[in-house]
Amino acid sequence: MASEDTSTHGSGSAVGSPKEAASALTKRRRDPAKSMLILTAVLSLAVGAGLGYAIAHSSGSTSASAPGDAPIIAGVSKKTVCNLVSGSMQQQLSIREASPMAEEKGGASCYLLMTEDDAAEPAGFVVAFYPTTESLQQTVDGTDVIPEKAEPLLIEGRAAARQVLYGDAWKAQLTVDVGDGATLYVERFGPKDSLSERELRQSVDDLAASVLKRQKA
Repeated sequence: MASEDTSTHGSGSAVGSPKEAASALTKRRRDPAKSMLILTAVLSLAVGAGLGYAIAHSSGSTSASAPGDAPIIAGVSKKTVCNLVSGSMQQQLSIREASPMAEEKGGASCYLLMTEDDAAEPAGFVVAFYPTTESLQQTVDGTDVIPEKAEPLLIEGRAAARQVLYGDAWKAQLTVDVGDGATLYVERFGPKDSLSERELRQSVDDLAASVLKRQKA
């Protein structure tokens, strides 16, 4: 089901081919003039890991991720990243194409498109694994967005942070601490107003929980 090329999930502009989409995505991610969401992504993780662990600790939970935890997800590469989401889950989400993409510093992303890869207003998910905080800093989005304050929460007992971003596309981005500095990243994106805020939040929570449950199994 996975293909070797990926498609953009940016502001909704049409892209001529999957290769052009990958090139456009890489350009946006590495453009230093549009790097404000580097800080957003890292702060989101820090807020989620810190407050999420504190919430779990105060409530007596022993399952929350703590600094130095052995990672529950490891060894993810471009060849295996799309396997983080089961085939049955991809069918449930009406995924048309799963496109893996290698990241720098050991990270890997899978773009799960619900629309055609040349759609003017693409919709779908991103699931990514980042083995270190440094690799997480690549999650830069160059689109014109207004981010909400990050919300700390727990996903399957793991400290996490969720953020909703508004622009030409609406997105919910979730970072989950999976141990020893590694991060699971889940994003839901779609055209403006195509989903409610509640649906955006719930969709990333549910998909992240599915990935973590599969790792436990």
